[in-house]
Amino acid sequence: MNGFSLSEKPVQEFKYTVNKFAFRLEVTMNWKVKAHLLAALSRIPAGSWIYHSLQRVAGTNRLQLDRDLKRAFELVQLVQESERSVEGARVLEVGTGWRPLVPFVFSLAGAEQVHTIDVNPWLTHAYAIETWTALQPRLEEIAAEVNCPIADVEQRYHSVDAHAQSLPKFLEQLNITYCYPGDARSTGLESESVDLIVSSNVLEHIPLDLQTDIHKESHRILKSDGISAHRFNPQDHYSTVDSSITHANFLSMSAEEWNWYGGSGLAYHNRLRSRDYREMFEQAGFALPVCRERIDQRSLAAIQSGTLVVHDEFSKYTPEELSVDYMWVVAEKQSAKPPVTALSQETASAEPATREQRHEPTVG
Repeated sequence: MNGFSLSEKPVQEFKYTVNKFAFRLEVTMNWKVKAHLLAALSRIPAGSWIYHSLQRVAGTNRLQLDRDLKRAFELVQLVQESERSVEGARVLEVGTGWRPLVPFVFSLAGAEQVHTIDVNPWLTHAYAIETWTALQPRLEEIAAEVNCPIADVEQRYHSVDAHAQSLPKFLEQLNITYCYPGDARSTGLESESVDLIVSSNVLEHIPLDLQTDIHKESHRILKSDGISAHRFNPQDHYSTVDSSITHANFLSMSAEEWNWYGGSGLAYHNRLRSRDYREMFEQAGFALPVCRERIDQRSLAAIQSGTLVVHDEFSKYTPEELSVDYMWVVAEKQSAKPPVTALSQETASAEPATREQRHEPTVG
C-alpha cells in the first residue's frame, strides 16, 4: 500500500507537513511570521521542546560541515595570530551547540584537554558520532588549516573508537568533557588553569549582565598568558530569513518592543553593539590585541539615509558602530603589543573564500 503500513503512513505525513513548515521558516519569509511563532512558543508550556522537536524532524539542525569547519578554523587562526598554540593547550569552549566541531578540531590539533559547556542539552551521542564520521575525508584540510602534520591528525583520528557506547565515553577518547547544564559564570575550574577560552556565534545570545560575569570568570581561570578568542554575530538574525530588512533592522525598536520579538525566549539577541563588547572585555580586565569588526554597507546606507530610523535608545552610537554585523576578538590578560582593530567596509557574504582571507566576512 504505497510502501506504508497503516501505522507508518500518518507518521510519514506528519513528518512531511512539519518538514515543509520548518523549511519555510528557514527560507525567505516575512521576519515577523517567524518572530511571532518563536515568541509564542517561548511563552507556552513545552514550547521549547516543541520548537526543537520541529528542528529535529525537519533537519534544520543538520550538519553543515563546510560552514562549521570554517568557523572552527577561524578560532584556531585567531589563536595562532596571537602567537599561541592549540597543541598542548587546556581549552574551555562556551556554548557547545548541536555539533561539536570546535572541540573536535581543537582535539585533532593537539589540545591537551577541551572542556565544553552549554546551557542547552542539544548535543547528543548520535550527533557527535555523525559529525566525527564526516571529518574523515577532511583530515588533510584540517591538518593544513590548523598547521599540524597530517600524520599527527590522522593518528589522533584513527585512535578513536566511534562505537563507544555513550557520549561521555566517546568524547573521553578525545580528551573532551561535555558539561550540561553548564554555567560559564561559575565553571568550577581552578584559577589560572586554562590556556584558551573560545566561542563561536554565542556572545550575541547572552545578556549583558550575565556576559559581564562570564568574562570575569574567564579572567579568573585563564593563565597569565592565556587568551580568549571569540567570533560572533551582532546582526539582526531575522534578516537571514527576510531579505527586505537590513542586518540592523532590530535597532529601530525600543527595548520594550524588542522584548516580544527577541529580547527574551527562544530567539533572544542582546542587540549589543561593537562598542559595548569592547568595553565589556576591558572592564573585566582584558586588553584586546585583536578586534576586527565588519560593517554591513547596506545597513550603514539605510541608517545614514534615514531609511532605517534607529531608536533613540541607540543614539550614543555612530552609524558605523550600529552597522557592525560581525566581530572577531582576542582578549588577553596582559598585552605586550598594540591592539589590532579594523573596520571592514564590506557587505555581507557567505564564508571566507580562502584561508588568506581569515577574519573577513562570515555570516551566520
